[in-house]
Amino acid sequence: MNWTQIFEKGCNAFIDWGPGMLIAALVLYGLYRFILKVGMKIVGALEKPTDALTMQAHSMDALTQSLREYVGRDKLEHKEIIILQKVILEEIERLRRDRDDRNSERALP
Repeated sequence: MNWTQIFEKGCNAFIDWGPGMLIAALVLYGLYRFILKVGMKIVGALEKPTDALTMQAHSMDALTQSLREYVGRDKLEHKEIIILQKVILEEIERLRRDRDDRNSERALP
């Protein structure tokens, strides 16, 4: 089979199937355009939640950092409070001992 015969068979097949192929091609092209249009809308609609999730992730990151700073600062304040409580307890104990010493001195004639 040479190229001329192949071309003739191709032309005959195209002529035989021509109207059906033309209609099928138009339907496929229309379907392609429809799917492309709808697909682009779907992609556009998916971008909004993606942007919202990105913004939420950034705010959660900022909140985490803020909480870490607050807890770190609060930890230092708690240490200071505990130290102050120890100092106050030592001072109260010293005052009690002084009072007990004075009372014991008064009790002995």
